[in-house]
Amino acid sequence: MNVRSAAGRKPFVFQITYEPQLAQSRSEFLRLQGYEVLTACGNGAAMVVLSEPRDCDLFVVGHAAPEETRGKMVDWLKTNYPDVRIIALNPPAIPNLVGADHNVKLNGPETLLPVMASALAAGRSSASAAR
Repeated sequence: MNVRSAAGRKPFVFQITYEPQLAQSRSEFLRLQGYEVLTACGNGAAMVVLSEPRDCDLFVVGHAAPEETRGKMVDWLKTNYPDVRIIALNPPAIPNLVGADHNVKLNGPETLLPVMASALAAGRSSASAAR
């Protein structure tokens, strides 16, 4: 798969994970699909890394933390990166994480990849409309 951002480069995905082993395998998989990926483990680490402005195309918030913890991360991202789409990976018991632009029931890459493509397209549409 050959994906490109609106700027013609590989889309930059920042993932916030709460399970380091899973994060590494997801990062490797996304890189193979044509994405640039940076991962932070936990909200605190993500906030430190993102405190310096980054040119992110998409955020992915992992599933393995309480809904309240993940919700705080989504709120922080919306405040600090309002134009960047957020995908929340959700365990089966939580169908939607409030505030996320896209919610994906954790079900494997065949579910996540089309949502990522849709989120990137929606982000490009929003950026074009704002100009």
